[in-house]
Amino acid sequence: MSKPAAALAAFALLAVPAGPAAPPAPGAVAFVDVTVIPMDRERRLEHQTVVVRDGRIAAIGPVRSTPVPDGTTRVDGRGKFLMPGLADMHAHLMPGLGDDSTPAGQQMTLLLANGVTTVRALGGPKSGLALRGRLRAGEIAGPSLWLAGPSLNGNSVKDLASARRLVEEQKAAGFDMLKTHGGFSAEIYDTIAATARRLGMPLTGHVTPEYGLSRALAAGQQIEHLDGYLAALMTGADSGAAPGDQIIVDPALLARVREDRIPALVAATKAAGVWSGPTLALFSRIVGDSTAEQLAAKPELRYVTPAMRTGMANQWKQIAAEAGAPAEARTRFVALRNRLVKALHAGGAKLLVGSDSPQFFMVAGFAVHDEIEAFVSAGLTPWQALEAATRNPAEWLGALDSMGTVARGKRADLLLLDADPTADARNARRIGGVMVGGRWMDSAGIGAQLAALAERNAGTR
Repeated sequence: MSKPAAALAAFALLAVPAGPAAPPAPGAVAFVDVTVIPMDRERRLEHQTVVVRDGRIAAIGPVRSTPVPDGTTRVDGRGKFLMPGLADMHAHLMPGLGDDSTPAGQQMTLLLANGVTTVRALGGPKSGLALRGRLRAGEIAGPSLWLAGPSLNGNSVKDLASARRLVEEQKAAGFDMLKTHGGFSAEIYDTIAATARRLGMPLTGHVTPEYGLSRALAAGQQIEHLDGYLAALMTGADSGAAPGDQIIVDPALLARVREDRIPALVAATKAAGVWSGPTLALFSRIVGDSTAEQLAAKPELRYVTPAMRTGMANQWKQIAAEAGAPAEARTRFVALRNRLVKALHAGGAKLLVGSDSPQFFMVAGFAVHDEIEAFVSAGLTPWQALEAATRNPAEWLGALDSMGTVARGKRADLLLLDADPTADARNARRIGGVMVGGRWMDSAGIGAQLAALAERNAGTR
């Protein structure tokens, strides 16, 4: 996975510099007679009016007793469902400052069109800090953006001194968190973790054999991709005879997995307070039966340039060995990951929805819905899967007081749906409108933006 991730820079959407006018200031909007899914706990509030003013939720209550101030734009909520905007907790940021013809600007459009109002970027260009500043200043429309610094890995971190220095530099630069790709010694990892704790910077990312899962749990690292979990379940793992690959489809290795060890591993994860972002949809796609041609024909691929589609097809060629493994082994690999996710949730360990897009024919925004649905396929209920895409991200980011649920005083990042997503997670795709920071865009506006994006990218080479 590290090579494909490193290749993302080659996937940049072709761009012509342009600068749209700043988005309009948030206005007063009322969702009238809507069913609210607050996501604070598993419940629905029917026949509600939600009033938004100055980018915040100003009032929420029964439609009969909640007045709508004069001059407020009314949105008919009858038969519709209002919930918090979604989060993608593992995105790769494209280059640009967010103007609508740049790669980053097009990525912001796709995210918002899919109801994604919060993004944690775990990889991206140097322009990310400036883009975050423009988003926070309201100069451009897009999700709230949280940034990890450049990857800490065996190439960038050579010794203990550079480990401390790079962490300190990323803190000083204004990054929100650190991302490890591993590939360095356990001593270097411990130094990174200790420096991160001293500076109050969360640590997230990969787990590699040089330091292993137990050390990552002890450090409190937020773990992506379920890295290290299958290896920790294998016989011989304690002796160091554990694989370092993320994708394990070798029948001989899978035969070493002891599923009876899962409860103890879940308990250790819960005790450590470690959160997991399993990226289930990505790995299921990689080891699935679909061909590159079939995936390239998915409707959402119309919104990316031919250059990106070609890049994704070339990336697909890099995983031919995994895709060609015995079907039984690929099926077991997916089933083991699903069982781990269900067990982690049942054991009280927190989960996060992250897509790891754009890559492998997974398109920004659309891939978040793929991941939510993958959580359901793993055995979680729709509400539990949605929690991992709303409330949980806000809690992990330390921003639950201002986002992640529908409540008075919180930032107005809202998703209006035409059907109940807690009955069927696929209904989260049935978007009637999106609000980010109090700015409202209905389904017609979303459709027009997507149509323009498809037209733009159909004509690029």
